[in-house]
Amino acid sequence: MAWCPSCKNEYVEGITRCPDCQVDLVAELPLETKEEPLEIPEDYTFPEDFDPRKILEPKKAPEPAKIYRCPEDRYGDMRSSAWTFLSLGAAGLLLSALSWAGIIHLPLHNFALAVMTALFLVFIGVGIASLQNAGKLKANIASENAFTESVIQWYRQEGCKSPALTELSTDQPEELLYFQRSEIIQTLLKEQFPQIDQALLEKLTDDFCEENFNS
Repeated sequence: MAWCPSCKNEYVEGITRCPDCQVDLVAELPLETKEEPLEIPEDYTFPEDFDPRKILEPKKAPEPAKIYRCPEDRYGDMRSSAWTFLSLGAAGLLLSALSWAGIIHLPLHNFALAVMTALFLVFIGVGIASLQNAGKLKANIASENAFTESVIQWYRQEGCKSPALTELSTDQPEELLYFQRSEIIQTLLKEQFPQIDQALLEKLTDDFCEENFNS
């Protein structure tokens, strides 16, 4: 048997086109999903701040979690990148200078050679800027580590004794307990240290939660 996908009429074998709809017949009709209307009780009242437009607004994708890296690692990476740019820039400028002087011959037109020279000058500039930023970061290593240590000491001396943590019910699944404890610790740290970096906050929260479960 054959079916018309438009009017849903059934035809005997041998007919390949619907004479009414002028469309080709198909062997099977696609399954239809029945949409049931949403029933709202007559006595239901919406909240005063209810806005139906918010339901239709596309939800924003959650921001990826930031991974904390200690200042020593950040300083090392920045310094390494700076010297990489400086080395490439210096080598490229030397190659360009030899080519301009006619000592070596590169298969490049003058314009292409000028662009390459400018590019290597940019490398030198990026390397110098990175070295300066690395120097600033190095100067802040001691203060950042001191701040992190002060947060750890405060939590171990006072924060962990908060009633919100000590009175937390342990008669629940470990996953839920971990989640609740994590939220409480983050709230305590934010209240005590409003200027704390989000990545450091998440890292210390995970560390303190692990300490509680391992103790």
